[in-house]
Amino acid sequence: MDRIKSAYEMALERFKQRKEVPQAEMDRMEYEPLGKSVAAIFLREKDFDMMVEVAKYPQQFQGYVLEGIQKTLLSNLLPPIDKNTLEDNLRAMQGLLLVKKDKDAVKEVLGQLENLFQYYEQALTQTYSQFKQQFTEKLSPSIRAMEKRTGQKFKIDPEKQPGFRDEWNKVVSRLNLQYEQVLDEQKEKLRNIK
Repeated sequence: MDRIKSAYEMALERFKQRKEVPQAEMDRMEYEPLGKSVAAIFLREKDFDMMVEVAKYPQQFQGYVLEGIQKTLLSNLLPPIDKNTLEDNLRAMQGLLLVKKDKDAVKEVLGQLENLFQYYEQALTQTYSQFKQQFTEKLSPSIRAMEKRTGQKFKIDPEKQPGFRDEWNKVVSRLNLQYEQVLDEQKEKLRNIK
């Protein structure tokens, strides 16, 4: 009859079955997060020289640092919902141009991204205008009813009405989904450029 193994014995068996982590993977786990930190500082501080910071790391680990930088910069490319996001996008794009070797290929994709962001801003402005008008039309019957009851004219700002922000956020989410797919394709192109 088999005896029941203790928790210690089972843990010891699992430990013996584990795979050895290659040194290159351990180096990646150490230096990639450092690259992410460098990119975060680059995005925050306008006078930060990212490539000088990368040069401080040993040559054999700079590739991992650059991978971390690239991941952070790419993750910071978002649909430009406001001016701050657009500025962050431009800064991330500057950083990508610095860390990539094939500058021409990067410039081409970044040009496509700039066009995408311009289309997004136009679509957002147009969508907002249409949404505001539709929301106002939806409110009109209840406003007219109130005007009849009170005998006074009302000037209602739809943006200050309950539900406006929630409904607008839903519309923006749908718009973002359309643009994020194209944005992800462009990010993948950038990721594959050396």
